[in-house]
Amino acid sequence: MNRTLFSVFLAAAAAWGALTPAGGWGEDAIAAKVKNATKSMAFESTKISGSLNSTYQFRSYDGREDNDLYEFLSLRVKDIYKDYIDGAFSMSWHEDLDGVSRLNAGEKYDPYQELDLSAGARFRYYAGYIDFKKVIFDDSVLRVGRQYLEEIDNVHFDGASYRFSPSEPVDISLFGGQPITYYSSLDGEAVYGTNLQFQLARATRAAVRYYRYDADSYRDDLSAVEVWHAFQPNLQSHAKFTLLDAEPYMFSGDLFARVETMDLDAIVHITRLMNPVSDHTINFDPYFPLLNGYEPFTYGSLNLTKGLGQYVSLVGGFDLREADSAYDPVSDYLNKDYWRVTGGVEFYPTEQLTLSVNGEYWDVDSKDRFTGITGEVEYRPCKKWTLSAGVDYGEYVQVYRDEFLYLFGQDETFRITPDAVTYYARVRWKPAAKIYAGASFEVEDNDWDNDNWYSFRLELGSRF
Repeated sequence: MNRTLFSVFLAAAAAWGALTPAGGWGEDAIAAKVKNATKSMAFESTKISGSLNSTYQFRSYDGREDNDLYEFLSLRVKDIYKDYIDGAFSMSWHEDLDGVSRLNAGEKYDPYQELDLSAGARFRYYAGYIDFKKVIFDDSVLRVGRQYLEEIDNVHFDGASYRFSPSEPVDISLFGGQPITYYSSLDGEAVYGTNLQFQLARATRAAVRYYRYDADSYRDDLSAVEVWHAFQPNLQSHAKFTLLDAEPYMFSGDLFARVETMDLDAIVHITRLMNPVSDHTINFDPYFPLLNGYEPFTYGSLNLTKGLGQYVSLVGGFDLREADSAYDPVSDYLNKDYWRVTGGVEFYPTEQLTLSVNGEYWDVDSKDRFTGITGEVEYRPCKKWTLSAGVDYGEYVQVYRDEFLYLFGQDETFRITPDAVTYYARVRWKPAAKIYAGASFEVEDNDWDNDNWYSFRLELGSRF
């Protein structure tokens, strides 16, 4: 590293130290650090932008109440050193204003805790990195710090990545570091790999990637091929095939088509999971096993949007999931087949008013059913205000097996049929281009419980 680049690196490190939260997490403290960091750099080209979002939420159900405060801060520092160094930082803070109750053994318990906050951490540090540009190649970026990589399944890690283009049709990414999770320790674990993307033709782009997850007890290798092709502007496709430990793992494909003469849009999607998802499977999306299950399956969907003149549009869709048999009664019972139909209409009598009605019907294996319908009115009297209100009705039919009794040879099933009506209202106010505020209220009334569910949410945000 030459002397000039080394001095730039030291200056960036000084700026990074000024932006870290060691001196406090308050908005004033952060603003002061940003201001001091800008002065200390004394670079006229430096630009700081970002957003700050504050949300208060109240919930009440069955005699229990919950009050929470959420803060999200995002900063972007452009041209810490002109044309060579940028930086970014983002974090969130959650405060349970009621505290949490404790069980008999002293364990903390909060019935309103979301999955994303289940680890109990008040602060979440999402990203914090420095970008060094033009390292070896003119259009390259060396990123150091906590970051996400979208092209590698949104992997979240502490480490370094290097993106460069040795020739015009080719882009290469290299990365390595320690993966990030908010739910368990990751001491001794590492993730690293590469992504190669290239333009095959004017309408065709492809990528190949490989990465490895190293841990004390196991090692996984994932490789993938991805292709994007535009047959024409109104007909485009995407496909991705993945191998896990040299075995076929997953295939997904998408097709988008628009027929101008019919004012019709169509989106087709298919996913095929070929091998089970285990606790050690490389998958950086924690919601994947929750939404898709652990056993192999095939899923397909079709979604349509049809315009009927200037004032009306129709939407509709169909989803189908077919699960493979795991030859295990419990797994087969959880890995269910289903099909779903959706449909709706939107009406725009004026530029300020939108009326919509949407419905859906689910048919799930083992005789589970769901029928839902939603009606909403949205009114925009001016650019600063948006008002909406609606009602949602849902009827459930759920048949479930008592797994505890099943282990002892008693195949007992139960059927419940609750229905619920939810009323909601929302208001959004944008008094200035970079300031916004919003409020929403929701109440749910169901025939299964005597107590209703109430929720109130207040939001204030700014961009700078």
